[in-house]
Amino acid sequence: MICPKCGSEIKEGFLYCSKCGEEINMVPDFEVELEVGIEQTISEVAEIIADSVEEVAAEGAVTKEIPLVDADFEPVNEEAAKVNKVDRKNIGPGLLIASALILGLLFVFGVYKLVREIDNYYSFDFQYAKAQEEFDLGDYETSIKTARHVISLNKSEKGPRSMLADAYIKLEKYDEAIAVLNDLLNDAPDDISIYERLLLCYETEGDTDSILRLSEMNTNPDVKGMFGEYSSSAPQFGLEPGVYYEPQQLELIHDGNGTIHYTTDGSDPTADSAKYVSPIPLEEGETTIKAVYVNEKGVVSETVSNTYTVEIIRVALPRLITQPGDYSMPQLIKVEDPIEGVIHYTTDGSDPDADSDEYVPPILMPLGKSEYRFVTINAKGVSSEVVSAEYNLKISGMIDVSYAQSAVQLMLVTLGHPVMDHEFRAKYGYSHDGRSFYVIEEYAGGKKQSTTYAVDSQTGEVFTLTRNEKKGDYDFGMVM
Repeated sequence: MICPKCGSEIKEGFLYCSKCGEEINMVPDFEVELEVGIEQTISEVAEIIADSVEEVAAEGAVTKEIPLVDADFEPVNEEAAKVNKVDRKNIGPGLLIASALILGLLFVFGVYKLVREIDNYYSFDFQYAKAQEEFDLGDYETSIKTARHVISLNKSEKGPRSMLADAYIKLEKYDEAIAVLNDLLNDAPDDISIYERLLLCYETEGDTDSILRLSEMNTNPDVKGMFGEYSSSAPQFGLEPGVYYEPQQLELIHDGNGTIHYTTDGSDPTADSAKYVSPIPLEEGETTIKAVYVNEKGVVSETVSNTYTVEIIRVALPRLITQPGDYSMPQLIKVEDPIEGVIHYTTDGSDPDADSDEYVPPILMPLGKSEYRFVTINAKGVSSEVVSAEYNLKISGMIDVSYAQSAVQLMLVTLGHPVMDHEFRAKYGYSHDGRSFYVIEEYAGGKKQSTTYAVDSQTGEVFTLTRNEKKGDYDFGMVM
């Protein structure tokens, strides 16, 4: 169909020109149908009149031809022409009157039928019922023609337009159905049934873009709920954008059952871009990660983007002064102070970080086997590699650990200290002037007390041992 105003082509089913907005008149097809109906009605009435005249003429005899209608009358068809010429028979006055009455009744009947035909043609209810009957019988093509005529009679009624859309859907003419439904949506923006039909059409055609646009047209929760499976939220980044001073592993996160796709070259990702299956390594330099989420319906989310800069700063390793190994003479564990940064360490086998104990000399060497791990962390939070050292200290002396612990307790009791229920633990070793000492800690109620003791491994003499951070060593004292 061509728009009468701008001459643009209009697809079947569209009620308005998509270019200029001109309303499309759909009546002409049905005016032809009405004209044909009127001609058929006139023909039928003419046939009835002709048959009636022949019956009346057969009952009487006339000797001359009697015209029953005006000589100038233009007969509708050959049968009606018979009315104008009857066999030459003589018809009596009674029969003539009867014939006139019959012809009058037939004329009235013909006029009534014509009026009824026209009235039905312009009757919204009649034509709507006719279209519905055609639809119910599965005659969708005819139903479409009738429904379009019904719409021309009353454009404000929603029912005929819904039926027209349904008929197009039945015939799989989805573009035409969409055109009708979108027109309906302008008048009834909250009608869920319209959204359901449009969703069916778009789903069948795989037009997810139109589905997303449709979901954004209405804020009604009931309508929004229909598009839940088509919503596709963007993925999240496991790292904040910014500058990092060592390589990173970037996680992309989404709790749906779809897939995440990403790019690293700055281009916008699509469903065909690299699929995220494991953390993305971020190496030295600047990297822009763009990502989308594709849900189970194939709907692509909006694109999210983060830029990361990795500046590799080489932090000096902690340098061990006390080398790992086996020891019989205790040594203080010493690490060279770094030029920049702070050294942290652990003794439980885990890698140290900024929350681990800070290295502050002196550090006593534990009895038995131990492992120290050191790391340097600079002011920017960048860590060096971890340096590990294992030590194994076995003090060689005249007395053992148990004796050393008992010696401390005995001396304190002798001096009048109430320590019978205290616990004394030998945990470290210390050496001074070529002498080895057991370092004993005192606990009361499970809490470490402030005084630490040193017991000579050869003589069993007991001293107090006080940390001296200034000189990075310990001082001896007398037990009081």
